[in-house]
Amino acid sequence: MWSSIIAVLGTLAGALTAGLLQLRAARTARAEQRADAHRQDQLNAVTDFAAALDAHRSAMFHRERLALAPTGPEQQLEAQTKSHETRAAITAPHIRLQVLIPELAGPAQQAADATYALRKATGRAELDARRHEAKEASVAFVAAAAAVLGPRHH
Repeated sequence: MWSSIIAVLGTLAGALTAGLLQLRAARTARAEQRADAHRQDQLNAVTDFAAALDAHRSAMFHRERLALAPTGPEQQLEAQTKSHETRAAITAPHIRLQVLIPELAGPAQQAADATYALRKATGRAELDARRHEAKEASVAFVAAAAAVLGPRHH
């Protein structure tokens, strides 16, 4: 009889151990899935912000180039409208970036400020220099993002 009780207890202990191991494995898998989803959200925030900056930098360069050259008011209005749209498109990715990766808030703001600085350039040389600075600030932002998010090692 004792051997039967010991066998039943052994079976129950084995089943309990197997159940606990399965529960732990499931929790670990869910934690890894959450971490992967969070990382993907962070990467999307970086790429969305960088793309929005690029679009705005391009629109601002075109707008300011037109402002420095004698063009019709219709072209200037169209370029101004486009630059307003692209600037507005920066807001959501910028906020998402600040929330998801606060350590990139500084480089992101520097890249945004450099892009906004294209406005009201007094000449083509100044506009070209500001455009170059904005591109460099965007490159620095992406480099900072790569350093923060870098490849994961398992």
